[in-house]
Amino acid sequence: MKNISLEYESKTRSDEYYINNIIEAVSVLDFFSMKDAIKEAIDMGVPMVDIIKKGVLVGLGESGEMGLILAAEALEGEIISVDEEEQKRLAKSRNYSGKVVIGTIKGDIHSLGKNIASIIMKSYGMDVIDLGVNVEPKKFEEFAYLPDVKVIGISFLLSASEPRIREVMSLLKNGELKNKVKVILGGAAVSPEIAEETNADAYAIDALQGVDIIEEWLRS
Repeated sequence: MKNISLEYESKTRSDEYYINNIIEAVSVLDFFSMKDAIKEAIDMGVPMVDIIKKGVLVGLGESGEMGLILAAEALEGEIISVDEEEQKRLAKSRNYSGKVVIGTIKGDIHSLGKNIASIIMKSYGMDVIDLGVNVEPKKFEEFAYLPDVKVIGISFLLSASEPRIREVMSLLKNGELKNKVKVILGGAAVSPEIAEETNADAYAIDALQGVDIIEEWLRS
């Protein structure tokens, strides 16, 4: 009887209950509670976009960068719960068009910001191809030619990688690709000057700003 009662109670709880659990766990930097709260919300059918925007991102207002790191790790373990069909449904309902290719440039193996952006975009229903880290400029070019690719996101945190950023931007902003894809740069080594000099369409100071920019592009 007790188990039936608990099951009934879970079914009658609103999404707000599960969202509030996520906010609390993120705000106090409780990693295991984050994982449990996120998993419970997913299991109870709370939309992933609400889990991110109304839960995780609100909690980050109190926990800051460390909360973002822990939340990204917690989400990464649960994002597989949002299957391909669900992502397609989300993409259609939010009017996204085209795919996003994201990666960290050759010579740089930092992945945190890229991973956070990738996880959030997938949770929103965007179609994301993550090339990983240490990606050759030519590989970005190769994927940019795919018919459905609309956005290329390139991360770099090391200033020593700047020559390769200029190389990849030369490949992406000339010839047939010039008007085919939009390119956004992100990471600690990005500056307004580099973005302007390389003809990037945008640059982001962090993963969350980058996702907002890309989301706007995919809706246009």
